[in-house]
Amino acid sequence: MGRKLIKAIVSFAFIICLREAQAEEFRIGATISTSGHFATEVGPFGRLLSSWADELNSKGGIGLDGRKVPVRLFLYDDRSDEAIARRMYERLATVDRVNFMLGPYSSPLTFAASTAAEIHKIPFLAICANSPKIYERGYKWLACIIDEAPRYTYRYWEMIREEGLAKTVSFVVEDTLHPRGVHQGAKVLAEDGGLRVLSSHIAPKDMKDFSSVIVKLKEEDPDIVFVASNVPFAIQFMSQAKDLRLRPREFHVIHHGGPFLKALGERAEGVTGQSYWTPEMKGPGSERFLSLLEKAGIKLEEYPWAPAYMMALQVVESVLSECSSLDPEHLIGALKKSRTQTLGGTVFFRDNGVGSINTYPSQIQGGRYHIIWPRDLATSKHVYPSR
Repeated sequence: MGRKLIKAIVSFAFIICLREAQAEEFRIGATISTSGHFATEVGPFGRLLSSWADELNSKGGIGLDGRKVPVRLFLYDDRSDEAIARRMYERLATVDRVNFMLGPYSSPLTFAASTAAEIHKIPFLAICANSPKIYERGYKWLACIIDEAPRYTYRYWEMIREEGLAKTVSFVVEDTLHPRGVHQGAKVLAEDGGLRVLSSHIAPKDMKDFSSVIVKLKEEDPDIVFVASNVPFAIQFMSQAKDLRLRPREFHVIHHGGPFLKALGERAEGVTGQSYWTPEMKGPGSERFLSLLEKAGIKLEEYPWAPAYMMALQVVESVLSECSSLDPEHLIGALKKSRTQTLGGTVFFRDNGVGSINTYPSQIQGGRYHIIWPRDLATSKHVYPSR
């Protein structure tokens, strides 16, 4: 037998063995912004995903067709950079040969990364990425846990409308995909609720000096200053707003999580924003989630987007439990048709992949976050005016 033939047989056997080995495990991959602009939002979430995989593997793996298979998790740091995210998801597809992808944090990174999943036909579940632009491309292999950005704050405006106290609002908006999408919807929702929109100030994400914007806002004297931005932008703006004594009846900062509270300290008291979940809300899998957070060394107060990641993991487990194989067509079909009860509510998907989960208005009271609407889920009453 010639050397070339022997070589070919060995190579073929190796490929068959590799595929069989891969078929005996569920390979799932993601990137986490452990460095860069978004690290303040999700930096340690790789530990949460690892704790989840470790927990499943300690019990034999994840359910599939009435049996359990090991979970193999692939994680990379995307450095909060779109090009790096795209490159890492290409690697997940071509080198790591994952069966399933969890999206990176933010709409810009997800917009870039999901293209790799579409090209390589791998199910991709976005988590915190709700810009409509992502879902207007007609991608088959893409779904998302959360609702689109224009509806991100609809419960807040429901509350404001029902209270009937606030009459005017001014917007400060970070010029990136997610904040722009939130602003687009919030402006309409505010007007529908009877509020008068005084202005919208759009600023680059790395803006350092907000003094000219704050001077205009002081002249307008709105009831609500609504800040649609990520945490670093919000900290920069709010620090200067407090220094320059801007005093609306309420600041609404959509991303007002732990790093924001830590940076502002007592000056964050009364600020409202958006949260997916608090422990008082309970829900399916809540105790398990808190246990995973503890194992991962993550404090929920510091990283309020963690519940969305847990909801994604709950969806993955539910979908696989209904699948007979890891065939990608089978997986994406099951994902798109699924309805999963999670700690944050029922997750289901529209035809374009957009999900059903939305945020709840929350307020910093006594240094803690409280859900303030709707009444049946509220853990505290809305304090307005907050100053």
